[in-house]
Amino acid sequence: MAHVNNFETDLEAKQRRDAIYRRDAVEVYKYDGSTIDLLNNPDDISEFISHHLEAQRPRLQMLDDYYQGLNFNVMRVNNRRREKHLADNRVAHDFASYIADFINGYCFGHAIQVQSDKNMTQKAIDSLHNLNDIDSHNRSIGLDLSIFGRAYEYIIRNQDDEVRIYKSDAKNTFVIYDTTVQQNSIAAVRYWKVDEEEETDIYHVDFITDQATYFFIASSTTNLKLDERKPPEPHSFGKVTITEFSNNEKRRGDFEKVIPLIDLYDNAQSDTSNYMSDLNDAMLLIKGNVDLGDENVVQLQKEANVFHLVPPEYADDNQKVNEGNVDAEYIYKQYDVTGVEAYKDRISRNIHMFTNTPDMTDENFSGNQSGEAMKYKLFGLEQRTSIKEGLFRKGLRRRYKLIGEIMSINRELDKDNIQDLVFTFTRNLPKSLVEEMQMYTQAGGQISEQTLMSLVSFIDDPQQEKERIESEMDEKIKRADEREYNVTGDESQNSDNIDENTDEKQE
Repeated sequence: MAHVNNFETDLEAKQRRDAIYRRDAVEVYKYDGSTIDLLNNPDDISEFISHHLEAQRPRLQMLDDYYQGLNFNVMRVNNRRREKHLADNRVAHDFASYIADFINGYCFGHAIQVQSDKNMTQKAIDSLHNLNDIDSHNRSIGLDLSIFGRAYEYIIRNQDDEVRIYKSDAKNTFVIYDTTVQQNSIAAVRYWKVDEEEETDIYHVDFITDQATYFFIASSTTNLKLDERKPPEPHSFGKVTITEFSNNEKRRGDFEKVIPLIDLYDNAQSDTSNYMSDLNDAMLLIKGNVDLGDENVVQLQKEANVFHLVPPEYADDNQKVNEGNVDAEYIYKQYDVTGVEAYKDRISRNIHMFTNTPDMTDENFSGNQSGEAMKYKLFGLEQRTSIKEGLFRKGLRRRYKLIGEIMSINRELDKDNIQDLVFTFTRNLPKSLVEEMQMYTQAGGQISEQTLMSLVSFIDDPQQEKERIESEMDEKIKRADEREYNVTGDESQNSDNIDENTDEKQE
């Protein structure tokens, strides 16, 4: 049975939407009991993993696919056009990647400053940051927040007695909280598929508590029943060593809500592309009787892109020979250029509007803009980023509490000083240095020579450049002294000669 509107009857797409937009796809896992209770009831852990596989992972995988340009609606195999002889172009647009990368760059493009008023604490933190390349790590966490709406950080102390900070895959990680108003984490789970046999999936599971990490193996054929993989490994952090970061209160990604709009834009552009392809293969309509003549001649005309129609001749009642009428034209669907382009523009504007991301092709963002003017244009994005920053700051405080706990054991750090850390976020905005310097100097501020050098693009190392200038100045002073000495020496010698000549004359 033919359907007028395939979108209304697309059962595959509807089933997928129902699977990824179910309410428990963003559920926060809670357990009314302690860590010991969970360990004594491993089936409860299996239920959490099973629910995560069924309800949460499909949504996370879908978001990851869209970020990589694998837009489900336009790329799925069963979405083939019903007319087999017509073009079937699929055009997937990278809106998801643009939105996630733009917001992440705006918020975390500049390094987060972590400062302490204690010199020893600051040195320890700086050393830790260098070891873990913390700026790249923060941006990676921020990208997961934009894509999945959540991110997970795993802190360990390795065999070299180093504190290492890693990102844990958001698709395979979750945290279990207690039911108190504080929502303290009582455990975290990392799982990943290691083997896939016929109708059987084998998973490795790491169950992390505030005291140790437990290692299990599970199979889909046994309802993910946990069996010990190796003995547990204790740790001294005193807390669950996985920290969950949230993008917003609902743990939603930055482009998640506009996925239906992205699908509409993909469909519209794909239809446009199909129209242009089908136009080249339009059907030829011949009106009237025509004498095609020799088939070889017809073939040659077709190859030359020329078709000569010879109308038939007939005699009327008066035996007068007349030519019949013949006409030819291509049949194709009429394309409303104005309407279609307006439709796509409206969808594109809505995508940018609902995600608070600017369209950089918009004329409003062209030309030289002051920093203040740019802030007003990015006001909506700033509101979204402020929420992200507040929740990220919460995750940072937990990160450095864990670091303070483990580093205080060897007296590398005083954990009490961690409470006074100051986190500074700097928005990654285009700035007018001239405008800022004028405002600063007009307010009575002074700028050091080294700072001025750091603002110049062709000076890579201001300190080295300063040393070069000082060296050149010393060399100039040395040469000036040498010239002055030579001049003075010559004058003194001439004076001595004059005195000698005068004495000789007097004698």
